[in-house]
Amino acid sequence: MYLRQATHKAIAAVTDHLEGLRFNSAVAQLYMLANAIQDGAAANSAARREAVETMVLLSAPMMPHLAESCWQALGRDGLVVETAWPKHDPALLESDSITYPVQVNGKVRGSFQIAKTADKAAVEAAALALEDVQRFLSGAAPKKVIVVPGRIVNIVA
Repeated sequence: MYLRQATHKAIAAVTDHLEGLRFNSAVAQLYMLANAIQDGAAANSAARREAVETMVLLSAPMMPHLAESCWQALGRDGLVVETAWPKHDPALLESDSITYPVQVNGKVRGSFQIAKTADKAAVEAAALALEDVQRFLSGAAPKKVIVVPGRIVNIVA
């Protein structure tokens, strides 16, 4: 499910970036999709195939020759330029969890995923439970913990 979500998020983001002529941002999304493909090694073969083919299609406007070579290597008939632009599934854009980066004294020291519905106390507890955060706190209680809902956790040691 993770790889399919990453694929459809990439379709939506790259489409939006290309329409807005933000090519660097579109390429950044392709890197994120490539990382998701690498991390999703345990995903089923259909999801991996969908992700790889989508990556080729999304890269075609910026790297047409490479995309055509990759399209042939995937065993697809015809030209990638003649293939319809992929459509994202809106249901796959939503996620039940959110990733919070955690800063200790202004530097990112880790991150964690938690349900979107988690309250501030649960987010704070999860942040303080991170091994890297505990190492920087050296067993002492933090002076202040600031939770910005849906964005970040800042800890002042």
